[in-house]
Amino acid sequence: MRFAAVIGWIAFLVSCGNDRAVRTDMIVMPATASSEGEATVVRPTLAFADTAMMFGIVSEGHVVTHTFSFVNEGPGDALIADVSTSCGCTVPKTWPRSPLAPGETGTVEVSFDTHDKTGEQDKVITVVANTDPGVIRLHLLGSVLSPDGR
Repeated sequence: MRFAAVIGWIAFLVSCGNDRAVRTDMIVMPATASSEGEATVVRPTLAFADTAMMFGIVSEGHVVTHTFSFVNEGPGDALIADVSTSCGCTVPKTWPRSPLAPGETGTVEVSFDTHDKTGEQDKVITVVANTDPGVIRLHLLGSVLSPDGR
């Protein structure tokens, strides 16, 4: 019985320990020649309509889903290399896998499972792209009440 309890605690502690490193060196940044003859990096910009979603107060066990919308403000094609989360309870569902031309729109859909989560929550979604900035952090914010209302 103790062995099962120890294994359970280890599984619990590891489940939200998503330590996957976010690396921006894997993204190729295109360069163009400037008038002075030096290479200038030209990177697109992803403009998110909102970078934080406040879901308010929900009961434990509820699944919160949100879609973050954005537009590529150019000047070049934007490519999202990776979308990761701060916890295994938060999952990135969909995002564009192919390059987005300037002016094109896209979405990042995520869900947060509140099972075994109570209190104030700030779930971070990290978007890595060939943009300026190269790493964009989105947030799901709110409170989760336990079944007894606390």
